[in-house]
Amino acid sequence: MKKAVSFLLVFTLMLSLAAPAFATDSHNADLCENTPVIIVRGMDFGGLYVDCGTESEQPAINTDAGMIVSGVLKIIASGIINFSLDSAFDEVANLVCDIFGFFAMDENGDSLHNVSTPKYPESADNYENLRNGEGFEYGMVRTCIEAFGDGHTYYVNYDWRLDPFVVADDINAAVEAAVSETGHQKVSIVCCSMGGQMTLAYLSKYGYGRVERCLFMSSTFCGAQVASDLLTGKVDITADNLYNFVRNLSNNDVLSFLIDALNKVGIFKGLTKITDFILENYKEDLYENAIIPVFGRMPALWGLVQAEDYEAAIDFVFGGRTQENAAFLERTDRLQKMMKDKTDLINEMINNGVKIAVVAHYDAPVAPVYKNAHFNGDGTLETYQMSGYATVAPYGETLGDSYVPENPEYLSPDRVVDLSTALFPEYTYIIKGAPHVSGSYGTDYSEFLVWLLTYDGEFYAGANEKYPQFMVSGSEQTLSGF
Repeated sequence: MKKAVSFLLVFTLMLSLAAPAFATDSHNADLCENTPVIIVRGMDFGGLYVDCGTESEQPAINTDAGMIVSGVLKIIASGIINFSLDSAFDEVANLVCDIFGFFAMDENGDSLHNVSTPKYPESADNYENLRNGEGFEYGMVRTCIEAFGDGHTYYVNYDWRLDPFVVADDINAAVEAAVSETGHQKVSIVCCSMGGQMTLAYLSKYGYGRVERCLFMSSTFCGAQVASDLLTGKVDITADNLYNFVRNLSNNDVLSFLIDALNKVGIFKGLTKITDFILENYKEDLYENAIIPVFGRMPALWGLVQAEDYEAAIDFVFGGRTQENAAFLERTDRLQKMMKDKTDLINEMINNGVKIAVVAHYDAPVAPVYKNAHFNGDGTLETYQMSGYATVAPYGETLGDSYVPENPEYLSPDRVVDLSTALFPEYTYIIKGAPHVSGSYGTDYSEFLVWLLTYDGEFYAGANEKYPQFMVSGSEQTLSGF
């Protein structure tokens, strides 16, 4: 009997000592009110590397000055020696391939070369460059580390060329790491720019059971017009779009005055006569020899193509070769279906308690190289898609005094954006003048981000009078109402 009692006492003591080892982190989660945050970055054009993480690592974009100078000289020499623009533009195509050749994908849409990007599998506070971030997604990461504490912010960096359903695995790994390491059952996802499409792929593939809230920040959750136009061959450069873009780059009165003067004397119209000639005579060759070989098989770009342009894009890029490209097109078909189903998916998330916010910007011209470059935007993407298909006046214009919105409350005070037609108007913020992927560390915008991630009341745009549905951003990302 004594032995039995002794054994019971020893067993009880061992169990009490071992209990902390068997305890889950859910107890800690009960004590911690900070839901972990997953930040899914946007496209980082210069962030891809050949042989990433090895001694032979090099940027995937070849910026070797000697190579570029040599290429330019070949263009000039070929044109002069052969007295032929055809020969010169052959060399232009060669130079494009020399610079961006490592970006090329194989016939299935997988990387043709050993190209990848740095990954951050542990929480962001373990990486010095993330702890000290300033602008764009890096500023967001630093803000969240300081707001929510170590171990509560995760950063998803990825190869933006890839099939979003492949990138979805990286997002899922970050979500599962956050859940496992913090003990929380759910996370908040902040998806920026291209990260919007990648996050849709994650939600489509893995579901939203782990998601407490999802913020679409300047994102591609509705695609991008620039991808639609470029993959359907709608390249166009107009004098007005070129002027607006250059004028917007000016940051001082003297330069602005000079640009305005050049516009008045017709410099931009003269330039477009040159570009029109080039496009008319060499666009097809440049696409065939450079643009399509380098960019034509990137699955992620095909996910951005608007549904109404998809068949035209297939015909333009592949012509009658759909059968031999069936494996690649199976991927793009899946992405198009994902984008088609997104509205039902997000509405289902909202109905099941997931907090959703869409944040879009306007009042900056986009790159003046495609047909619809008159769209209003944030300098990178178009407001129309970023906002979930709001009605948006062309850059530099308004919808007019006679315009009647379906819901007057959803018309911006300057009559440029009408959210009545947006997919989720109740949950969409529109900010005038904010740059693409705002949220720099220490700014009003970063405080707005933290509020979006922490507010626990009824979650709709304008719930906080400090952050009305329509805001204006100053040059330092200060936020105010109209």
